[in-house]
Amino acid sequence: MRTFYIFKINKEFSNLLKNSPYNLFKTLEQIYYLNKSDLQTAFKMFETIAVPINKRELNIEIFNEFKNDENYTKFNNTHMINNYYTDEKSRLTIKNSHLILTSTNYVPTYFKILTKQNNLFVCDFKNQDYFWLKEIRV
Repeated sequence: MRTFYIFKINKEFSNLLKNSPYNLFKTLEQIYYLNKSDLQTAFKMFETIAVPINKRELNIEIFNEFKNDENYTKFNNTHMINNYYTDEKSRLTIKNSHLILTSTNYVPTYFKILTKQNNLFVCDFKNQDYFWLKEIRV
């Protein structure tokens, strides 16, 4: 099971770091692993890099895409796919600052709909994996 953290990067940082995602990943990783005593610093750093996600709009978009899929369920801001035919179990939680996607697939089904969004950066801190979502083929 992989856990992907998906951030909407502000336009300036996105343009600046689109060819060097390693630097962006390392910055987000530092924020992710900061001590609780440095929480205020982490928030300030994060606010300069990322922009808030429109939860309502994204929830509606994802729901409309998958509402007729028998493997799909939704509760509040959490979307789930349990596809027994492809062995995919994915859970996408939409927060104000980021998305959390846990999945048994290396390329979860939710990536298909999320590639329509601009400036989304995906990090898997545990596996040291990162990429711009627009660059992945779904």
